[in-house]
Amino acid sequence: MLSTSQLDLTGISWPVCLLKFKQNLLALRTGQRLEVLVQDPDVADHIVMIVNRSEDRVIDRQLDGEGLRFCIQKGKSADH
Repeated sequence: MLSTSQLDLTGISWPVCLLKFKQNLLALRTGQRLEVLVQDPDVADHIVMIVNRSEDRVIDRQLDGEGLRFCIQKGKSADH
């Protein structure tokens, strides 16, 4: 069974929110998932850009109240 971690970035200022996102994403093992909640559309755009430049992928994106919820699956990496 795949595990899913959750990360709530609402109310966390720029660029700290992206640093927290990268730390959490890097801590995952191949196949694990990270569910991320954001309110700022710019942060959401940067998260998608970061994921698109990696072997990870956004597997779900949906509106959640006034924010966006992303589910990202960790892809293969050299150290895992």
